[in-house]
Amino acid sequence: GGAMAVNEVTAKTAEHRLQVKLGESEDCATFILGDQDHTLGNALRHVLMQTRGTEFCGYSIPHPSEPYVHLRLQTQDGTSAAEKLKAGLKELSVSCDHIEAAFDRAFDDFEKKQMDE
Repeated sequence: GGAMAVNEVTAKTAEHRLQVKLGESEDCATFILGDQDHTLGNALRHVLMQTRGTEFCGYSIPHPSEPYVHLRLQTQDGTSAAEKLKAGLKELSVSCDHIEAAFDRAFDDFEKKQMDE
């Protein structure tokens, strides 16, 4: 308990991790991702726009005080928007693993050089 300072803000947490608003067909949907921000929104949009069969992908954060990213995805290759999103998330995960491994190697090399000096 205790009194909160005037400028103290408690970050809201999302009620739902994922909500889906389907378009007129399965190839178009808006995915509402809870507890996410520009970090995932921008990276995912980038990966999906590089993916063959993506017609459109954009994201927005409707309310800065709410912890939700709205990602709109439209496909043009017969793949559902949900399948394309899953593939995009997997691609992003693999990319992050590669970056982490490269960082770890570079850091290890740096530490070895420091010890040799």
